Amino acid sequence: MKLQIGRLVTFFFRSLFWSLNLLLALYTLLAYWLLYSLSIEHWSASMIMISIPVAWVFNFICIVLWLFVRPWRSWLSGLVLIVGIVLFGSRTFVWHSIEKLTDSSIPLKVFSYNVQSFGLDSDWERSHSSPRVRRLVNYVLRYEAPVKCFQEFYNSTSIDDYDVVRHFQESGYRHSVLLNPEAANQPSGMVGVAIFSIYPIVHGDRESFDRWNGLVWADIKVGHDTVRVINVHLQSMGIRVGKVLRQGQLAGVKHETRGVLSALRSGFIERREQVARVERHIRESPHPVIVTGDHNDTPYSVVYERMRRILPNSFEEAGRGFGFTYNRLPGFIRIDHQFHDPSLSMLNFETINYIKYSDHYPIVGTYRVNNKPRK
Repeated sequence: MKLQIGRLVTFFFRSLFWSLNLLLALYTLLAYWLLYSLSIEHWSASMIMISIPVAWVFNFICIVLWLFVRPWRSWLSGLVLIVGIVLFGSRTFVWHSIEKLTDSSIPLKVFSYNVQSFGLDSDWERSHSSPRVRRLVNYVLRYEAPVKCFQEFYNSTSIDDYDVVRHFQESGYRHSVLLNPEAANQPSGMVGVAIFSIYPIVHGDRESFDRWNGLVWADIKVGHDTVRVINVHLQSMGIRVGKVLRQGQLAGVKHETRGVLSALRSGFIERREQVARVERHIRESPHPVIVTGDHNDTPYSVVYERMRRILPNSFEEAGRGFGFTYNRLPGFIRIDHQFHDPSLSMLNFETINYIKYSDHYPIVGTYRVNNKPRK
């Protein structure tokens, strides 16, 4: 009798696990279809799309568990993972070697960094020169790149160390486009999105989404060619995983979780509208375009897929590894991106994940710019 009961219990849980495995496979395939077809851009569809990496992890767990119980059943999640690798592998993990310049073209290095207001998150640091802030300012000033793009850029004329716009001008970056240029002349102000260039900027403009989010673009003269660099900072994802985990009570966890989900929902809606404005600037550009910045969306999102259908992604073309760019929990996400015109072939793309001054890592793309006049 005990043997039969044990067999029934085993059969029940095995059948339940198989049913859950089937549902997981269907859910993952639905996420594939939504991202591949992009036929539905509702925020709920976006929520399913960004869960693809999590679904992969659960499918892998199913494969491992079935190998110990019913090996033949591991084929289901195995096939689901293989389909995912075929469709989305290049946006997840790549490994490219650095290309060398062998002709008369000009290498254009575009540095992009969300500096998180240079870490000025306390009243004391805003009114006193902080060694932590000075280290970050010195890093972005000394990094060798002719074009530097920033998000959450802060400037203060009241403290010499924080007058970053002036320091850039003195360092040779005499050309710039700022989202809030008036903030560069105030004792304390958030510039937001900014482009600094050693090369001449023949034309530039800005478009604000809200107080600090928005885009700036600059037509930069590089040799005989002109390249339009568009620096964007889209609506925040509202990621506060660390704050959720720090809650000591269930009520606090529930409250913070609801806050995260609400922020994700509103972020999906806002970014979908904002990326349409970025697309307009790309279409209207008479020059080859490089789009960089903090897109606040993963490679499994509406924003990324829409951008990817217009311009190749620089990480996919010349990156190495996973390229995670977020320096906070959950940590394993890539939300800072560069996209480029196909005529600007890639030489290298790097995520500088050992620079941890901010909650983002810097990203750097190096492009081959033709040194012959365009017709």
